[in-house]
Amino acid sequence: MSIVGSALAVLAVLLAWPVPAALSRFRGDPISKVVLWQAVGLSGGLSLIGTALAFAVAPASHSLPEGLWQLVRGHSHAQLSVVAWIFLIIAVLLIGRLLGCLALTFYSARRTRIRHDEILHLLSEPSATYPDTRIIASDEAVAYCLPQGPRKGTAVVSTGLLEVLSDEERAAVIAHERAHLDFRHDVLVIPFAAWHRALPFFSATAIGLNSVNGLIELMADDQARERVDPEILARAVRSAADISPDHRSELSAQRVERLSRPIDPTRIPVRVMSVLIAVGLLFVPSLLLFAPVTSGL
Repeated sequence: MSIVGSALAVLAVLLAWPVPAALSRFRGDPISKVVLWQAVGLSGGLSLIGTALAFAVAPASHSLPEGLWQLVRGHSHAQLSVVAWIFLIIAVLLIGRLLGCLALTFYSARRTRIRHDEILHLLSEPSATYPDTRIIASDEAVAYCLPQGPRKGTAVVSTGLLEVLSDEERAAVIAHERAHLDFRHDVLVIPFAAWHRALPFFSATAIGLNSVNGLIELMADDQARERVDPEILARAVRSAADISPDHRSELSAQRVERLSRPIDPTRIPVRVMSVLIAVGLLFVPSLLLFAPVTSGL
């Protein structure tokens, strides 16, 4: 199991920096990238925990399940060295921290949504034109969605943004926000937020969280295309950038550029390839963790 632990450690290092750095530069289909980010996160977590567990049960076991079963039954506690006990404690702490941060992130997000919804109803007015939409008085270009309220949630836009948009552009912005709500992009982000909360010292967690936050904007744009003209949505994004520095970002420029051209016709093959790569990323640590090995490895 020592060689298995070493292999998992190498994989964990690769998934902690070079792979996320390369993935962040990949300009592919946003759904494909989200799938790959999910695989990187899961595979990285498995590799990190698996490394500690493999060294904890080495060299007495032929496989990790066998070694853990022996520990559970109390047959191998006396055989563990001090180093093995340290690795075992690290593994338990990692599992507890990852699961705990995931639960805490879900709970915090829910509490924040409830509190935000209460404040929003005090500071905004319902739109007379757009259903499930509230208008907040602000000169800034504000448009976001809150997954709390009627149906799947509420879209929120500011008076400052509405003043500079045409009726068609307003409808396009609302369609973009409704896409976030319809496809529950807030739930998609939570695992990456929990991953970053649990392991903030790994650059991969910050890169992954920032990348996914940007990717869901591109996904909402693509889904809004089915309801509105993408050129109109692109104009709305440019108008928001004109009145608010917060919208003058590389992401806004990327959104405008993507909305100004047709969706890439090769996106389906790219998604299939991404799924296969994701399966491969998950298969490697799983194989190392659960496949029997020769004694002493």
